[in-house]
Amino acid sequence: MRIFLRAGSASSMGKSLKERKYFLVDNGSLGPEAVLNLRTIAHSLAKITDCEVRPMGLMHSHKVEPSALDGLPGESMEAFLQSDEAGSMDQIRVLPFFLGPSLAVTDWLPRNLEKWRSEKKGRSFAVLDFLFAPEDDRLARILADLCLKRFPSAETPPPHLILVDHGTPLPEVNRVREEVGQQLEALMSKRIGGFSTCCMERRPGKEYDFNDPLLENLLRSLREDGVRRVLLAQFFLSPGRHAGENGDLARICKGFEQTAPGFEICRLPTMGNHPLMLEILADRILKDC
Repeated sequence: MRIFLRAGSASSMGKSLKERKYFLVDNGSLGPEAVLNLRTIAHSLAKITDCEVRPMGLMHSHKVEPSALDGLPGESMEAFLQSDEAGSMDQIRVLPFFLGPSLAVTDWLPRNLEKWRSEKKGRSFAVLDFLFAPEDDRLARILADLCLKRFPSAETPPPHLILVDHGTPLPEVNRVREEVGQQLEALMSKRIGGFSTCCMERRPGKEYDFNDPLLENLLRSLREDGVRRVLLAQFFLSPGRHAGENGDLARICKGFEQTAPGFEICRLPTMGNHPLMLEILADRILKDC
C-alpha cells in the first residue's frame, strides 16, 4: 500500500516500463559518499527494471561540490521542485530510499509535492512504499548475509550481534528497527552469543526512551559482562556522516576500543548496495505498474 497518492486527471497506468520515470530519493547529504552511492544504486536499478531512475536527495545534495561527484552536480527535490524542469512536468513518481516511515517521507515530501501539483492543472504525483514491509524478511536477510560474509565460519566464543540505527523521535520508525532486529536474531541465532538493538543518539526525555540503549552505553555494559567481540550491523543504507568510514559510528567505536583493550568491534558495511536491496526496489516499481 502506498503511503501517499495525489493524482490529477492524467493516468500513466498504460505506459510501458520503458516510459516510466522514477525519482529514487534518500534524505540527502552534504557529503559525496551518500550521493555517489545513491547514483550507483539508481544505475543498477534502471538496468534491471528498464525504467529511468533518477537519484536525488530530499535536501542538501545539490550543495555538494561537483568536483567531489565526478564533475556531475548533485540534485535534491528541494531545489528540483523550484526548477523550470519541474515546472514543465505533469507527473512525478517517487521511490523512497528509506527504511521506514520517516517524517521526511510522510510529511515533507508529500507536502511539497502537493504544492507543486496544485500550481498547474493536470499534474499528478505518487510516493511509493518505503523499504520495510512486516511480512518481508529481506532487510534482515541482507544484514545476516553481511554478517556471514565477514565471519563465514562459526567463532568461539561467538560474538555479540548489535543492530544500530540513528535513533528517532517516532515510535513507528523505531518499530521497524525492532521488527527487523527480531528477524535478524532468528536468522543468526546459531552463530552469535547474544543480540541487542540500540541507537546512535536520541532526544532527551522519557517519551523517547523507546530508542534505548545508546550504543556507547550498550558497549560499556557488554564489556562489563565479559563480552570481547561485537558485530555491529548498521541499519543504514549508505555511508556518509553517520555510517561512513570516518563517520559518527566509526568514531564511537574507535573511541571505545581505545579505552577498552581487548574489546573488538567489527562494523559491517551499509545495506544499500546489496542485491536483495535492488530486488526490493524493483518490486516497488513492478507493483506500481
